Amino acid sequence: MIQLLGLLLALGPLIFFHESGHFLMAKLFRVRVLVFSLGFGKRIFGFRRNGTDYRVSIIPLGGYVRMAGDMPEENQPARPDDFLSKPKWQRFLILVAGPTMNLLIAVALVTGINMYGTKSWIMEPIVGEVIAGKPAARAGLQAGDRITKINNESIAGFDDLRMAIATNANTPLRVEYLRNGATRVTTMTPEREDGEYGPIGKAGLSPFFPTVIMAVEPGSPAALAGVKPGDRIVAAAGKPVAQLTDFALALDNAKLGALPIEVQRGTQRVALTLPAVKVESDQSYRGMLPPFETRKLPFGPALRQSVDDNIKALKFTGAAIRRLFRSEGSVKELSGPINIARIAGATLKRGWLDFIGLVAMISLQLGVMNLLPIPVLDGGHILILLIEGAARRELSIQVKERIQQLGFAVIAALMIVVLYNDVFSNVVRMAKG
Repeated sequence: MIQLLGLLLALGPLIFFHESGHFLMAKLFRVRVLVFSLGFGKRIFGFRRNGTDYRVSIIPLGGYVRMAGDMPEENQPARPDDFLSKPKWQRFLILVAGPTMNLLIAVALVTGINMYGTKSWIMEPIVGEVIAGKPAARAGLQAGDRITKINNESIAGFDDLRMAIATNANTPLRVEYLRNGATRVTTMTPEREDGEYGPIGKAGLSPFFPTVIMAVEPGSPAALAGVKPGDRIVAAAGKPVAQLTDFALALDNAKLGALPIEVQRGTQRVALTLPAVKVESDQSYRGMLPPFETRKLPFGPALRQSVDDNIKALKFTGAAIRRLFRSEGSVKELSGPINIARIAGATLKRGWLDFIGLVAMISLQLGVMNLLPIPVLDGGHILILLIEGAARRELSIQVKERIQQLGFAVIAALMIVVLYNDVFSNVVRMAKG
């Protein structure tokens, strides 16, 4: 049930605003709008006003605005308030208004998140561990290497690195990194693996987490042991600790029992003992918090950061689309409503902030996908307008009909593939438990 709720909350508003973009621009240019529908198929309920049927239809995964005379055969004889009777520049703006609305929503939502404030672990693009035999190891990367660029795109944090790897399965990546102050270059090809939410790229590396303690939760085992902010864990259970993953392993081995540790405090090395706990709690590392940042920006910086983040996401999306056209990607990487519902439900459980971030990402993808030059989509109609503008003449009705038929065939085939991926991946996931 939570998955269905997440799907409807994620897609419903985005579809509404997308179609509202088309609708408002059509009204601005006095185009007669016949139908404004949320959903496809049979009309469930709605109302009529000023010649427009505002309706909710039975299939909630979509929506459309139906304008008078938007098909060539329906524009005969032409009426001044028909879509195809309007100048090309007006039709262009009407078509582009929907995807533009999605892009603006993505920017607005991320801006709101930046203004509300977010807390995240500080993860620099430094390699903490490399798994033998995996792509990162085959590329010669080692623990301590700082990744600076992937395919000439700057890498600011480990999340950027993770995204670049995840979206480039089976694709060679040019990796620039620093080792001992010297810049080096290598080629790494992430392996395609089935993740929780579909196929992704994996390289077999993990981030470096320093063992400096930024904060100690009051009343926690760490507080009782005398751990202080600024301490750096250097040993646990008598073994050296180089990074936080080493300390996490020591905690796992200790189970719920007491754990002797040593911390570097200024110039002193202090021995402490974390007391035993009765049950596992939500406290991170028994109350010790590694370096994190709380970012809460005023409107101007929040907007600029949102634009930068969305541009970065657009670049990754563009790279993924290019991979599909170059046969470097796989249609198995495409997700449909079932996987989207599962992701939305899981994100909704984690909290509204994470869910809003997901909605922003989906909105961005919807805007981009609708601009692809595929007939039936907004981008396909825009392409026809551009061709007609360059040729300075209208394409014949027969040509436009053939283009529309091709578009329907492509979209139908794509929907079949996506639904198959959805069903197959979820059946496999359930079989694995």
